[in-house]
Amino acid sequence: MSTDVFLYVQHLLGIGHLRRASLLAKAMNKKGLNVLFVTGGRPVPNLDVGEVELCQLPPLHAADDSFKVLMNIENQVVDDSWKEKRKDILLQKFNEADPKMLLLEMFPFGRRQMRFELDPLISLAKEKGIPIVTSIRDILTTHKTPGKGEWIIDRVKKDIDHVLVHGDSSFIPLEASFPLADQLADKISYTGYVVESDTGNLACSTEQERSPRHGVLVSAGGGAVAQPLAEAVLHAKELSKLKDVPWRLLLGNNLPEEDFKAITDRAPKGMTVERNRPDFQRLLKASQLSISQAGYNTVLEILTTSTPAIVVPFSADTQSEQTARAEKLEKLGALKVISEKLLSPTYLAQAIDAMVGDATTGHPVNKVDIRMNGAENSANIVYKMIQAQNTRESNARG
Repeated sequence: MSTDVFLYVQHLLGIGHLRRASLLAKAMNKKGLNVLFVTGGRPVPNLDVGEVELCQLPPLHAADDSFKVLMNIENQVVDDSWKEKRKDILLQKFNEADPKMLLLEMFPFGRRQMRFELDPLISLAKEKGIPIVTSIRDILTTHKTPGKGEWIIDRVKKDIDHVLVHGDSSFIPLEASFPLADQLADKISYTGYVVESDTGNLACSTEQERSPRHGVLVSAGGGAVAQPLAEAVLHAKELSKLKDVPWRLLLGNNLPEEDFKAITDRAPKGMTVERNRPDFQRLLKASQLSISQAGYNTVLEILTTSTPAIVVPFSADTQSEQTARAEKLEKLGALKVISEKLLSPTYLAQAIDAMVGDATTGHPVNKVDIRMNGAENSANIVYKMIQAQNTRESNARG
């Protein structure tokens, strides 16, 4: 079967990009498109891509949250020779697939570290005359380097046919984080937010639906920067009004095994420590309180399940995306924000107590009216673009 969409995704630290891309891939597949999902980050156990074909490139990840140093699966810094070999593998996969569309995640709005393979990939796609689309979240990382915004605009105008913004312009317009976005207005589509729409993943038994929410669910996303939140949670439990309910701490697979074991060994009574689970949304829906970072996927799952939540946005270096989204939602009464700089066991326990009141009435969660059908809308846009491409090719053949 011929490939319709060649989907390229490179996660460097967390796994949010990968999870969002997997939802897009499944939505496109449901629309009848044949998708090749090409991922270049560390393998993620239990990644659900449905019936979509997954292609794993030699894994690459960022050494730390500066994203400046790239390392291979053996935690060795990659050199030009390694990059050249991976580029050749990627281009070979692209030629073999002979797709009707190249769909990139983030580039050129991000992932400039990957130009060693993305520049040749884009050139090859342009030679084949197929549309090139990029997929970005609602908020971009702040660009402090002079001329970076202008460089992005130039690359999009030159190389990208369309930009899918996975957000809602009435909630957070792209201009809020990327002021030059108005120069790309003719190429941008707001798809709505991309969140799991399969209600089966949220299904509870009738008995569970009648039961009140119970327990605290703590999640640290991909896990590579989970340590500060995990440390605070280990001590905050016994200081809070919820010390006697069950706590579950989920840690990502990027957290080294020795760190995972150290946290597990120090967990207080009544706290279960596990790696990330595929039934996260079900656990979230059953919990009386969620404590987490404020990544795109986690925040949307909090909103979808109407779970009372405390979020601690990741804010290292120029990473302002989580903070901007979380503060906007806090103003709307959807969750409580704690700055990473203020995070401590005592402060977290006080926030927990304020959220739960007397631990019986719970904390009311305000509903937020934003579009959350981003995966379906993205698939529809891609489908129409490929249909138009097929028509052009048919007309060219006469």
